[in-house]
Amino acid sequence: MSDQITIHDVAKMAGVSIATVSRFLNGQLNRMSKKTADRIAKIIQETNYVSNASARQLVTKNSGIVAVVAADIDDYFSTEFFKGASSVLEQHHLNAVLFDSNSRLNREKQNLKFINQQTFDGMILQPLTDKSQFVKELVRRPIKTVILDRDLHDDSWDSVQTNNFQAAREASLYFYKNSFTKIIVISEPVTGISTRQKRLKGIQTVYPNVQLIEIDNDRPFLKKNYEKVSNLLKKNQVKGEKTLFFFLKERLLLNFFSFFLQEGILRNKDLSITAFSDTQIVKGLLPDFKMIKQDPFLLGATAAEIIANQISDKSATSQGKKFIVPAHFG
Repeated sequence: MSDQITIHDVAKMAGVSIATVSRFLNGQLNRMSKKTADRIAKIIQETNYVSNASARQLVTKNSGIVAVVAADIDDYFSTEFFKGASSVLEQHHLNAVLFDSNSRLNREKQNLKFINQQTFDGMILQPLTDKSQFVKELVRRPIKTVILDRDLHDDSWDSVQTNNFQAAREASLYFYKNSFTKIIVISEPVTGISTRQKRLKGIQTVYPNVQLIEIDNDRPFLKKNYEKVSNLLKKNQVKGEKTLFFFLKERLLLNFFSFFLQEGILRNKDLSITAFSDTQIVKGLLPDFKMIKQDPFLLGATAAEIIANQISDKSATSQGKKFIVPAHFG
């Protein structure tokens, strides 16, 4: 048999539709009888047919691929949510392709432009902006989309988020009740990122006079970031008040860990640390400190389940629903 055999030939020889052969190739055997599946398998084996993904996409209008756009894969959050998303997509016979925006808006813009030009069936997006129009201008093709870890304040897409405001407020209340009168919040730039904005607002309901240090997103981590914290801490210690360090991201806390060791901060009873944590790493390093544990794996898995259902039901449209996967303080 010629090596130029096509999916049309396989369908004709099996006496089934092209769509049925496509389902077989995608592993959707539950959508056909065992007899039909066995017949298609026998023909493919006898003809040495190799599926052509591009041709199959033209026929079925589906690629079986979902673009997963992460804000920065240097963050454990991004790698963990991708693991969760890809594991669920695999169960739905969909493949996940990871795009890294590297915390750069221009990089995200390039990613979205590329996705718009391809035949992705869906997209899970962790954007670097809170402006929905930015996304709409770049992705003009009607692609099933779920927003993750951000709020674009737009009902065009469903979104999956953490209870950022409530979790930050709960943690702040705990430390306030334990006589921590000063708080130093350490974050990457807050403007334009809904996640950080909500966390900061939750803290400010308890500590109106937050001392905010916005860290430059540099690689490698710069010495000037330590100096900012050290100078502010000295001012607080002069007054003899108990001070809390509140990190809005796990990676920032890990970057400061060696600094805290050197400065003896971890042994000072008048100082404490908390953070939004994504993995067990922080708990292993700081077992005596209370953290806000979020579940990026479950966030990604939830987003993937939503997008997979939208892809399987072509008539399904986003209702702009917000799905909350709560973080827990303790």
